[in-house]
Amino acid sequence: MWDELQTLALVGMLVAMYFLTEGCKRINESMPYESGQITTKVDGMTEELSNATSVLDDIANLLHEGLTSLPISPTAQTDNSPLGTILNGLISNIVNTGVDGAKHTEPEQWEIQEVLPTTKNETQD
Repeated sequence: MWDELQTLALVGMLVAMYFLTEGCKRINESMPYESGQITTKVDGMTEELSNATSVLDDIANLLHEGLTSLPISPTAQTDNSPLGTILNGLISNIVNTGVDGAKHTEPEQWEIQEVLPTTKNETQD
């Protein structure tokens, strides 16, 4: 029983080897056609990437122009710890005056209101 099964498996492997060999012989016929399609796809992708690169260059130039128009502030030393980063952020917000966009040149004058004497009511008893 095992001998017949082994013989059948060997015959199947021989048939598979024949088709594999024939397939490898035919691959040379289809390679020029496939390589032409691959070249066309690569050329198309190269063109798309060059278009995307030009758009990214324009965006980078706009950002560069925008950042160069901002006033240069001195760079602060940064800590490696998260607590130092939080403290630096809070201190820089306190130090920067006019962050909300309003320039306060004079302190605003408030009128002092007259203090009225309190009256007793039932809740105070």
